[in-house]
Amino acid sequence: MKIQNVLIVGGGTSGWFTAASLLKLCPHINVSLIESEDHPIIGVGESTLGQINDFFHLLGLNDDEWMRETGSTYKVNIRFNDFYKEGETWDYPFGTSHERMYEMQHGWMSWFALNYHKPEKFHRGTFATTFNSVGHFAKYNKLTWQDRVWNPQSDSAYHMDAIRMGQWFKKNRCKSIVEKGNYHTGTVVGATKDEHGFIKSVVTDDGRHFEADMFVDCTGFKSLLLEQELGVPFHSFHANDGGCLLSDRAIATHMPHADDDESPDSYRKREVINTTNCTAIENGWTWDVPLWDRAGAGYVHSSDFATVEQAEGELYNYLLKTRGKKRADQAEFKTIPFRSGKHEKSWYKNVCAVGLSNVFVEPLEATGLLCTHEQILRLCTALSSREGLITNSEKQMVNLVCDLEIEGFKNFVASHYAFTARESPYWRAVSEDIDYDFTTGFSDNLFVRYASEKYVANEVIYNGQTFDDHNDGPRYVAAGMGFNPICEHTLELNKIHNQTMTDLTPESMDEDERRIDEWNKEMYNYCMSIPTSYEFQKNTIYKEDYV
Repeated sequence: MKIQNVLIVGGGTSGWFTAASLLKLCPHINVSLIESEDHPIIGVGESTLGQINDFFHLLGLNDDEWMRETGSTYKVNIRFNDFYKEGETWDYPFGTSHERMYEMQHGWMSWFALNYHKPEKFHRGTFATTFNSVGHFAKYNKLTWQDRVWNPQSDSAYHMDAIRMGQWFKKNRCKSIVEKGNYHTGTVVGATKDEHGFIKSVVTDDGRHFEADMFVDCTGFKSLLLEQELGVPFHSFHANDGGCLLSDRAIATHMPHADDDESPDSYRKREVINTTNCTAIENGWTWDVPLWDRAGAGYVHSSDFATVEQAEGELYNYLLKTRGKKRADQAEFKTIPFRSGKHEKSWYKNVCAVGLSNVFVEPLEATGLLCTHEQILRLCTALSSREGLITNSEKQMVNLVCDLEIEGFKNFVASHYAFTARESPYWRAVSEDIDYDFTTGFSDNLFVRYASEKYVANEVIYNGQTFDDHNDGPRYVAAGMGFNPICEHTLELNKIHNQTMTDLTPESMDEDERRIDEWNKEMYNYCMSIPTSYEFQKNTIYKEDYV
């Protein structure tokens, strides 16, 4: 079928991201959008991953164009507190590790060997700084434009207010939709279909009909078009439904960088950092996201293990420890139930689902917005390939790559729970009672390979060799969660079967230890010479406030 007119149903972040992308990347498409004036925007997500840089680059966005208006800050790291054991912290910094890895005798295994032989010095919290300069930026809370150690295009992401970001796109990148009369308000309650079951028009509660060749479902968890109208099944990731995740509810709050005693700027100096903090507590984990004017905080947990009242008490205790009684007492809580899972197909007939209407894993690792903008790019690729000519095979390829991506994200998120040593009933359940599926990756067949080459840009080339750009994450999780492949008998077996591993002994690791010590000293001295995250952003993105 030929796609010339696309109607986006739903605004919010997913709707306006989609609209801006279609306008920019598919100029041959006539784009319309309808959103409800009354429907609340969830807007929980306030943290992104590095892939969003590619998305913004394709849309021609510059940081100083939008960050200031949306109160956004740079993010280079995710910090996991107490996930393995209480009192332990490990980091997942962005950026590449390949150059540092090749300086070690055995690459990644050098650290695991040192961790095994000298666990006091090379404890689980040191992995991030061994191979990655951005790990030092996170450790000392520093930033700089110098490409020597940090490339903003690849080594950073953002802390952002998802609601404000969606509205910024509406105001600044989607004006033509309004100017052409293609913007509508109204509550969509259903649809009409043709004889083949394709959506012919969507219908509002006041009886208006809006027709299009194709519809993008951005209606959130209710998935009005894909699930309710077209009947595409939803597959839950919840453990009660045979999945591997337990969380199904979040309690969110905003913490201003001010109170009666101090100015907002004095709080920013302490609280505007380059790291998203995730902290494991009784029945789940808290997020703490530093924006410029406030922090977004919340508690992701399981309703099977805590009532709303219990969860609010647990979040309050976290705020009490991190913000003090005065600010904790001022916090207002918003409870947000969610369902984790995916639809059997993300694109069916003439409906493509984007955002929560398609999939939601859970807030950990900020995969919500990642799934959103990656699906948008797949849609734009399909619509631009043959000037909007779409066959069922094209939709199959989009669905295949989308599904493989989701399964990979789900299993990656699950690994943060699977290896915990915490002992509360909730954490015992995630480590002892749940069966995990860690089989990820693309199958080796031509259909999958063609689809992945068409819709996924996930390889980097270093020194003439090709590497998968998404493989660092599991190593950071493994190291942080105490999953070391080395022990005495695996070392012995490696000596027998792999001659390159025969020198993996305490004595032979002295050279790698020396290199790491020198690297740590060099990066410490460098970090002490550059601005803090607050100073850097004050003098770049937010400099006009301080002239």
